[in-house]
Amino acid sequence: MVFKRLINYFISLINLVVIRLGLCDSDNIDVEIVYKSNDFIIVNKPEDIFTNNHNKARPSLDVILGKKYPHLVNSKLEHSFYFVHRLDFVTSGLLCIALNKRACAKASSAMQKRISQKYYIALVRGHVSKDHLDLTNPIGYCAKEVDGNRKMCNVDEECCTEPRDAHTRLVVLERGVYMSYPATKVLLQLVTGRRHQIRVHCSTIGHTIVGDYTYSGRKDTSPHRTFLHSYRLELGVDGINVQTNDPFTEAKLNGLWIPVEYVNRAEDDCFRLFSRYS
Repeated sequence: MVFKRLINYFISLINLVVIRLGLCDSDNIDVEIVYKSNDFIIVNKPEDIFTNNHNKARPSLDVILGKKYPHLVNSKLEHSFYFVHRLDFVTSGLLCIALNKRACAKASSAMQKRISQKYYIALVRGHVSKDHLDLTNPIGYCAKEVDGNRKMCNVDEECCTEPRDAHTRLVVLERGVYMSYPATKVLLQLVTGRRHQIRVHCSTIGHTIVGDYTYSGRKDTSPHRTFLHSYRLELGVDGINVQTNDPFTEAKLNGLWIPVEYVNRAEDDCFRLFSRYS
């Protein structure tokens, strides 16, 4: 069993290197459409894929979808589709794409007015001691990395520029171990939507997301990915509510993650977990 886990782990690492070096053919990357109407598609984005990107040699969602569903491409748009919102390169999960300008405006308005609800699942380092947290530190750009990867930071850091209000709600689902080290599975609700918000807020409380190279000070290099997933999207338009399966179960992670304490269970009505503590 241990040998099998190690084999699966090294296969994942090889796949990660292939993707990050741009050696992966986008024709071989499958993107699942989990919802489709005349106005929207919602896809389950793989991790380590750009939403869109000017370097077409590197795999990105706009190129992959354009090849797989050419009849949905809008040739007037630079990136072929109306992306209502974005996910970080490292983040997997639900992402909404509008198929026309009117639908895009409608969905964008719902997000700006915070009618939409976004929920994420993550594995974080260490055992989060409280079952519920409200994370409200403002977030801004890190002045040390103006020419880097546009890393963000919280307002308490001297390098923080242009801070804006940010609010994340966190509920503990499970506590356990990942590769023999303490870890916690959490459900997170985005109240605001700042760049890298969840990653910065988790880092600020001392529970960096497993595999987050950027916000671990470039130290967390052993996991095959960053364990952050866009789990549920309640768009607030046309009654659209979509949810994926949990990608961070013991079985799906080949036993590298072992839960030992079950605190809450994410179900169709995610909001009930947060309203319980409000």
